[in-house]
Amino acid sequence: MQRNNWFNRFKYIQRKRVFLLITLLTIFHNTSSAQKDPQLREALSIMTKASISGDIEGIISQTSPRIIESMGGIDQATKLTKELYSSLVKYGVKIDSVINYVDMDVTKIDGIAYCFIPQVLVMSMPEKDKMAITSAYLLALKEGETKKWTFINLNKMDQEKINMFIPEFNGKISLPPGIEKKTLVVRKEEVAKTVDHLMKLIDESAEKDK
Repeated sequence: MQRNNWFNRFKYIQRKRVFLLITLLTIFHNTSSAQKDPQLREALSIMTKASISGDIEGIISQTSPRIIESMGGIDQATKLTKELYSSLVKYGVKIDSVINYVDMDVTKIDGIAYCFIPQVLVMSMPEKDKMAITSAYLLALKEGETKKWTFINLNKMDQEKINMFIPEFNGKISLPPGIEKKTLVVRKEEVAKTVDHLMKLIDESAEKDK
């Protein structure tokens, strides 16, 4: 029963903070073929350091202005991000690592450069011998006068929402298929095997899209 209560609380956090789970890159998959755009690699690194240290300002600075605006501006986005981190701590959830699949091509539409970045998130649970593993996508965008890379987390987003946030993409791109739709709860000794399985699924999906 305790496990179910924790899991329900965790799913509630996910639903309530769907746009904010953009955090914590700790290792690269296929480091020999690192992200093809050096500026994008640097932006991921900045987001990583900010997320690990809990630097809310840093996280907000790497979030797409489109998302910031939809959240009510920087002040409100900052408030919600702080609440997210507080909620994770309260319920005993800690994001230990995110493995980003970085060997992805950058494409451009209507002056907007973009790249879908698959990722696998590994999280600690209140049950010390268990870990939660889930998959998601980041959408990296480079647009506007600043020409800097920022990110949108696509967790729980559908095509309609993407079209709403980025109308320039409407009818021109489709969301990549989900890797694993549910959060997996595994024993610690099974984490490496589970992550490897998910990364192989990403490999296969990436090869099909080439």
